[in-house]
Amino acid sequence: MRAQPNGDDSWVKYWLYDSMWHRGRLPWWLRGLIVLAAGWGVLLCVQQIVDGYETTMEYRAAPLCQGGEEHQGEGCVRRSAGTVLDRRMYLKCTSHGTSGGGANGADAGGTTCTRSYELQVQRPGGATWLDVGDETFDDARKGDRTEVRQWQGDVVELRVRGHVEPYATASQWTVSSRLVLGFLSLACGIWAVLGGRFSSRLGIPAVGLLFVAVGISMLGSLAMFGGHPVVWLLTAVWTGGSVFWTAQMWRERW
Repeated sequence: MRAQPNGDDSWVKYWLYDSMWHRGRLPWWLRGLIVLAAGWGVLLCVQQIVDGYETTMEYRAAPLCQGGEEHQGEGCVRRSAGTVLDRRMYLKCTSHGTSGGGANGADAGGTTCTRSYELQVQRPGGATWLDVGDETFDDARKGDRTEVRQWQGDVVELRVRGHVEPYATASQWTVSSRLVLGFLSLACGIWAVLGGRFSSRLGIPAVGLLFVAVGISMLGSLAMFGGHPVVWLLTAVWTGGSVFWTAQMWRERW
């Protein structure tokens, strides 16, 4: 091993790139602990995915509450009358590219903005801001009567002026998030089994795994709960592109 360098910057570079901790494998016992923790994480995620799936299927098979059944948590979807209190539109902007790459320090990549629409609806229990599509937003007016459907306290559907806006249940979000965590836990376990080496070469491919994990999560959710063909296509393109990019980065660095 090379002699330890002098100077503050040299110490940083030494510990990041040249130290035995960076170049060598993790101790076998530490790799074993990582594998056990990853396995436990995968099993826990699988259990929560199964529970979330069953809860979501229970909601989809549940009837609408009738008369005296309109009580939360009794195995039926609660219907409540509501009123549109307010409406708002705002922009969600994402910057990309390299700042300062253009003339006079302009952003060389630019900024992409998308419009989001929301309605504030008064319902039993208080007022809630709900995301809606642009057509619903254009037609809805303050004071409009609405029908809000709830499952176990979650708003799962909004009906106003003939438009229907569905929303994912909390159990669906649980399934999606656990798919991501389960995939990343599995990746950590495989990394430990294959040697558990720290390397600067892992940096960009590791970031790519995050994009792959999101894609797999979305595909898993679509496979379990269904989705529009356009969403399937976009998700497949996202996941395939992420896998290809990550594989290319891995090849270039190894």
